[in-house]
Amino acid sequence: MARGRWLSERRADPWVKRAKREGYPSRAAYKLKHIQELYSLIGLGDIVVELGAAPGGMLKAASEIVGEEGLVLGVDVKPIRCSGPNIRTLVLDIMSPTAPEAILRELEYVKCDVLISDASVNLTGVVEMDTLRQLELVLRCCEIADMVLKDGGNIMFKAFECPELQLIERPLRRHFKQFKRVITPPSLRKHSSEIFLIGLGRERAPIAPLLREALQ
Repeated sequence: MARGRWLSERRADPWVKRAKREGYPSRAAYKLKHIQELYSLIGLGDIVVELGAAPGGMLKAASEIVGEEGLVLGVDVKPIRCSGPNIRTLVLDIMSPTAPEAILRELEYVKCDVLISDASVNLTGVVEMDTLRQLELVLRCCEIADMVLKDGGNIMFKAFECPELQLIERPLRRHFKQFKRVITPPSLRKHSSEIFLIGLGRERAPIAPLLREALQ
């Protein structure tokens, strides 16, 4: 999609207008709200880490769900336009080998209850390349989850629908008490085949090595 057309549609998007009106940095807040209504992904008092959190829409929604006793940590290489008494932010490239340790250090070495990501790769317009690069991003999120997520914790990662996705879904199903795939409402995913992978109650770790093996 041409950038001019994308900007024009974004300005006209009712979800963007609603997010601005309700004080969310982005429309991503409503994706999390939709999934939360379906599966209660996040609980009151939870510690939540969001990878690729900028500009902060989903992060703010998560902060409202965890309440005053909870904590949300947003991680992104870009500045995050979101603040609050139970919100922390960390400027960090999640692809860096030191990212998991940096996240744990920010959490004072207390593992999180929930790890989420609405991050996307920079799209090239070549569908096959973009979907496979997004899968690599999902695998990276799983690598980080292996180190920072507590036993019994939950995950939510964005992927793009493709045949290869089924290969990593199988081991994910074996590692969580419940595994769900959520397609967000069409109005929230224009021109996108995005899908969210939801894992509830992790029973075994590590996850990432099995996922990489499945894709070989």
